[in-house]
Amino acid sequence: MPFKAKKLKKGWFEILGLEQFIEARLQHALRSLGGGKKAKKGAKATRTAPPSGNVVDDLVSALDRHHRKSELIRVGKTQKDQLLRSLIPLYLGRHLGSEVTSGHVSKFWSLYGVKYAAPNAAKALREHVGYARQTKLGRQITPNGIKYVEAAMNGRKLKRAA
Repeated sequence: MPFKAKKLKKGWFEILGLEQFIEARLQHALRSLGGGKKAKKGAKATRTAPPSGNVVDDLVSALDRHHRKSELIRVGKTQKDQLLRSLIPLYLGRHLGSEVTSGHVSKFWSLYGVKYAAPNAAKALREHVGYARQTKLGRQITPNGIKYVEAAMNGRKLKRAA
């Protein structure tokens, strides 16, 4: 499992992927001892599956778990909006903790029958500032980007900042 370090304020670091790794090791240890069949009463179920290492597979599984899956696919197929098509995989991958590149965006849409080249995805995100930001861990969707995707799913008129 790949780990990514994220530098926070005042010299602190956050290690992404460490919790999933520890949980997987504990589950393996519990299964080997024979006590892994029942979860503890107060244990919380995690919403995200541990990353598989393949970002496109993780995006597809995040889409499968999303309660508005059909709307996301419909909007991405029918609207020829490059910004929207670039933002939807970032929207799905915002809790995965892995980097979503323009190549991953292109491969994701090819699984659903949409031809979308990686340079177009990169250009759309680069030209429309404010919807995704470049971080050390790659592109991350911003609150404005989330609003843009959700407005498209609700069928509202999409407004872009000038």
